[in-house]
Amino acid sequence: MSVQRFVGANSREAMHQVRLALGEDALILSSQSIAEGVEILALVEDAPAAISPRHAVAAYTSQAPEPAAPARPAAIGNDFAALSQLLLGEMQQMRTLLGRRHEAPPPSDPTAPLLADLLGAGFSHCLAQELTAPLRQLPPGDSDSHRASLLQQMAARLPVLSEETRLLEEGGVIALVGPTGVGKTTTTAKLAARYVMRHGAAGLALVTTDSFRIGAHEQLRIYARLLGGEVHALGHEESLEGLLTQLADKRLVIIDTVGMSQRDQRLLTQVQQLGRIGRPLRLMLVLNAASHGDTLEEVVDTYCRAALAAGSPLRDCIVSKCDEAPRLGPALDVLMRHGLRLNYLSTGQQVPEDLHLPDVPSLLQQALAAGKPSMYAAAVAPLAGKGGQRLDALGRSLLAQGRLLETARDTLRRHLADFALLDGAWHLAGLPASLQGQALHELIASTPCVAGPGQQMIWGSERPVVGATWKMPLLSFDGAGRLQLRPWLAHQLPIGLQQRLDWSAEHRQAQRHLWVGCPNRDALQRLGQAATPWLATANRSQRVLHAGVSATLAQLAASATFHAIAPLRQRGRWVRMEQGYLPVALPGAPEQPLRAWFGTLREADSDHCLGLRYWLGDSLEQGEAARVSQAASLCQLQTCEALPALTLRAWNILGERQGALQAELRVFLAAALAAAACRLDQDLEGWANKARTQLLELIGKRRAHSPVLLLDALMQLLTASDTLQRMAPVRALA
Repeated sequence: MSVQRFVGANSREAMHQVRLALGEDALILSSQSIAEGVEILALVEDAPAAISPRHAVAAYTSQAPEPAAPARPAAIGNDFAALSQLLLGEMQQMRTLLGRRHEAPPPSDPTAPLLADLLGAGFSHCLAQELTAPLRQLPPGDSDSHRASLLQQMAARLPVLSEETRLLEEGGVIALVGPTGVGKTTTTAKLAARYVMRHGAAGLALVTTDSFRIGAHEQLRIYARLLGGEVHALGHEESLEGLLTQLADKRLVIIDTVGMSQRDQRLLTQVQQLGRIGRPLRLMLVLNAASHGDTLEEVVDTYCRAALAAGSPLRDCIVSKCDEAPRLGPALDVLMRHGLRLNYLSTGQQVPEDLHLPDVPSLLQQALAAGKPSMYAAAVAPLAGKGGQRLDALGRSLLAQGRLLETARDTLRRHLADFALLDGAWHLAGLPASLQGQALHELIASTPCVAGPGQQMIWGSERPVVGATWKMPLLSFDGAGRLQLRPWLAHQLPIGLQQRLDWSAEHRQAQRHLWVGCPNRDALQRLGQAATPWLATANRSQRVLHAGVSATLAQLAASATFHAIAPLRQRGRWVRMEQGYLPVALPGAPEQPLRAWFGTLREADSDHCLGLRYWLGDSLEQGEAARVSQAASLCQLQTCEALPALTLRAWNILGERQGALQAELRVFLAAALAAAACRLDQDLEGWANKARTQLLELIGKRRAHSPVLLLDALMQLLTASDTLQRMAPVRALA
């Protein structure tokens, strides 16, 4: 082996020299910044014999001309473990450099260095892409103007308390909440001191609810004694509401709450207790700037959900321990994405000197001036990745399209029955998971359900949807044959086929029952015995009796009597379905006549055969009118063929959203979204065409619509709408 030294203007150029000289199998020993740029020391194997650690150190030392380079290996000597650690460390650094090289945008992109700065400062990849995307249209070369534009973008996304006069003069009750160890007690004292400096101590009271931490009460009493104010400790049996009633004459009450992990089940109880105090309350979340970004995201999401459930929305934040944080990017990132207003920055233990109002320009400059990138940063995926993070990022990017967003939403509310129910259920995802199920039940109970003659119920298979553990919810067509959005969850329906048929007749006035999934043999026999019109999807291998002979439906297809040719949409395109029928019966029940239906799907233009479909239905009524009615239901049933797959797609994407979704709410939303996508794909009215155009414009699509595209667009519409609603209170305060 031999050690060679390579020097380049930057790491990319130096690595290029390594690859040219030594190939892909070179072993990187060292990389460091020098006056000329970047120096890399690399090994190449030129002999098959093994080399000992001692010889490796000797070779390294003899080849390195810079005096600083051999100092570190010389100190190691013959220590094999230390040398191994050195080599592993240097190799890891080079892997990081190479990985960053592949992740970086192309050199022609003027935002490439800005994106690298944001990622190195600890900002998330999704927000970094959002901030730099509008800058890609700027001319290359003017890096100062690019950076200034980036800072403007960041400042616009960061709500801050510009001056505290209004905050302190309004008084009321301020509760500092947050996890353990973030500095709530010290921050309480700092905030109290700023109030005393303006208004004196007479109108101030401090309250601590922390009876668990040793010395917590005494620490706050010391601060209160220095400030000349009152301090009250809430006992185990005392009511916070009662204590605050005694302090009604105080202009400002600051509550130092018990620190609770975002994963503590008692968190919701604590926030609900604060929401019942009977006085206007301002929650302020204290975040530790030195925490990892994933931790901060989980804390903010959990506390915001708990506050929303308690009726006291969380809008304010204080970032503590800024002096301990190696980079401020993660904290600022989570504030920007959740729209929390930054009121103060805490930088030390001195009261009140170390509590400052945020100076946005200097704060952002400081954040971007972070040192070397984090060695713990994971490799980032492209923004176009799937799932809930993509939905959140795209939802925030749609804020600029507010007018189009509201227009599309209003169109759907006016013309789609129960879209308001879907919209309301979507917002329940902001609640803690433990409250979502009950909130959904209350929402459904408070939303009128209009039943009328001619309704048809769409039942799923008795088996779970393929790829899922839940059964397809019950849906319906109204009397005009329009697919409705309101689902009924399978586990909430009566048990037993006959009981469910009776329930639907009583509560839904169902005229016919449609089965998207294939009922089993027992269910088919029970349906044949029931005096209720029905139609069910069947397998090609389903055996029936025709003219006394047992055969499969596939074998009987060629013998079917032609009925009609019907146009319909299938998987986002128009097709023709040639319909035929035969009188049949089930083996073992020849006395119960049924009607078998056969459908051949063909492309509307090329006449290419796309497949055959089979159904079984009742024959309670005879004659042409009965067949026409059943054939129309058959077409409607065929349009629902993709419902289970669409519901599963929505279920999976909802599961990837940030934050937990309770299972009932998740299934309800998935089924309602799938029904809305199918309905929009099928409807030929003018409003539907307008709504489709608006939805596809929201996701940047110009090609023909399909249920899958419309499903994705609906989810982005609801995500963006929810983001706007959450941001509105923050904008009003800014």
